[in-house]
Amino acid sequence: MRSGLLVRLLLALTILTLPAVAHAQEAAVSGTITDSSGGVLPGVAVRAVHEATGNAFETATDERGAYRLAVRVGAFRITAQLQGFNTVTRAVELLVGQTGVLNLQMSPAGVAETVTVTGEAPLIETKTSSLGGNIDPRQVAELPVNGRNFINLALMAPGSRTAPVASTRENSEKPLPDRNNNETREFHFHVDGQQVTSEFGTGGQPRYSQDSIAEFQFISNRFDATQGRSTAVQVNVITKSGTNQLSGLFRGNFRDSLFNSPNRTIGPTGQVEPINNQQYSTAVGGPVLRDKLHFFANYEYEQEPRTSIWRTPYPFFNVSLEGTNNRKIGGGRLDYQLSSRMRAMAKVGRGRLWEPFGLPSATNHPASTNTTKEYNDEILGQFTQVLSNRALNEIKVGKTAFGLYNENLTQWSNHWQRANGITTGSPRITFTGFMITGNQNHPRSLDQAVYSVRDDFTYAFNAKGRHDVRTGGEYLLRDVIAVNRRQNMGLIDARGGPLPSAAQLQAWFPDAFNADTWNLAAISPLVRSYTIGVGNFVVDQGSKRFALWAQDDWQIVNRLTLNLGVRYDVGIGIFANDISFPPFQDAGRPDDWNNVQPRLGFAYRLTNRTVIRGGSGIYYGDAFADAGSAIGNTQITTIRYENDGRPDFAANPTGGRPLPA
Repeated sequence: MRSGLLVRLLLALTILTLPAVAHAQEAAVSGTITDSSGGVLPGVAVRAVHEATGNAFETATDERGAYRLAVRVGAFRITAQLQGFNTVTRAVELLVGQTGVLNLQMSPAGVAETVTVTGEAPLIETKTSSLGGNIDPRQVAELPVNGRNFINLALMAPGSRTAPVASTRENSEKPLPDRNNNETREFHFHVDGQQVTSEFGTGGQPRYSQDSIAEFQFISNRFDATQGRSTAVQVNVITKSGTNQLSGLFRGNFRDSLFNSPNRTIGPTGQVEPINNQQYSTAVGGPVLRDKLHFFANYEYEQEPRTSIWRTPYPFFNVSLEGTNNRKIGGGRLDYQLSSRMRAMAKVGRGRLWEPFGLPSATNHPASTNTTKEYNDEILGQFTQVLSNRALNEIKVGKTAFGLYNENLTQWSNHWQRANGITTGSPRITFTGFMITGNQNHPRSLDQAVYSVRDDFTYAFNAKGRHDVRTGGEYLLRDVIAVNRRQNMGLIDARGGPLPSAAQLQAWFPDAFNADTWNLAAISPLVRSYTIGVGNFVVDQGSKRFALWAQDDWQIVNRLTLNLGVRYDVGIGIFANDISFPPFQDAGRPDDWNNVQPRLGFAYRLTNRTVIRGGSGIYYGDAFADAGSAIGNTQITTIRYENDGRPDFAANPTGGRPLPA
């Protein structure tokens, strides 16, 4: 009943704010316009022209001489005009998430017709209590980044540090921004206002070409009520768009052992560690209709040839594998400025990763390796409309998808789940002093699709100061399917005797990558038990998530702004509610409806270069993103078969009887 009411409230909010329609706007500029004596000037026509695209944004000052323009990020020429006064033009640059303050003074009309000021210092953010920083377009474009993963530049933002990803894969997206003691799951990633965070908790995030990124904002603390589902870090990214000038690029980034110095920690003379990585990137953008319609597209390809060599105590197991890791990333967007009051944007993105095998360790048998596939796709549409000089509305509709798939490299056509299409893998066999470490949980897959609708409405008014009020709502339909085949390959405890000789191991396991050739019956005298996982390996973690918020940035006086907000989040149909852990926790728990999050902050401008900020609030994050694997394990039962003395026990532990479903 309550969920139905919430849906109706959210629909009502959306309908009331249409026909307009973001993480709210990319940026904004506001200020007060006065005459030479300091008196406020109402009715001044304010026009901001985006220098790269020619897009124009217009408004007028209110009775207090105040104005506010929600605009794109980038460099602008802002012009103020009023009959009887000289026209004033200023050049400013606005970054994502920034509300710049630009106060103007106009003089009576005289000889000078226009006053233009250039070479302005960047506007300082004086109206928010958030802690963080911006990585501007020049930094993204020109700073060298190893691997060209732009998110590493977040280390330059105040309050940022890294949380290394526990992974042996070279292509893992590391380091991730972090704040809460390596809780990388408390990390929310937005691109053009759309949440694209991978919620698997595996440490990886969707990858974007650095040549497609315009700039981004990193917030490590005290983000306002328009942002949620995280208690730590928010990253807001803006991708590039086309401009009035047709332009393109082709870039190559190469890393090779020839350019590396020896690692002096390896031996007295050191050793050059092998690497051979190539990245090729291209991008093109320009006008379709000058000042109106622009396009941008990009594509990146990365490859890294790799050789893996196993170094077990048994030379016949020490095979070498050669292959090439590769990544493909592409996307495009269209921006259409219908008028000075209406703007639309549409974009698509796609990424693919392929790793033919993993990295070995000193003790692993080659059967431990597996292939890895990852994908991410996204589509987004946005419509923004200025309803009046005081009101603006934005709506975003989109879908993101992210997934990975792991499969054992070793073939096993006689696997007991071959009827379900599983023909790869091998059991994990533990001898006294040696293991044949087949991955017991593969093949494994994780697929996340999130459909989203978000509406942001902004309204400005005066009441004992300037109020910029933002209200909105968001609906996320989250469809997550996890396949975790825990111990479905089987665990064989073969520690019932001494370690077989090298000749015996070679005879029993002649081909590391074909378990059909393994003579499992021969090890039966050594086997104590055989454990197999059975049950439902597929976990559907679909859920619905709603959010409502209201945020008031109240400028009491020119120097002091209060940030007052409240946010409400609720998840409906959360899968974990149906999991039981008797006697501590019963299944069928109700949804959590009390996630009200008040937030309070202030920003006090001490000087034009110094701002004091502070605040407090309540923040709720999503449940642990990788809880799906643990939840999935609750649907799986392990069956342990003790050795009954049959000579073929290790090859046929059930004695021909089918395993329970």
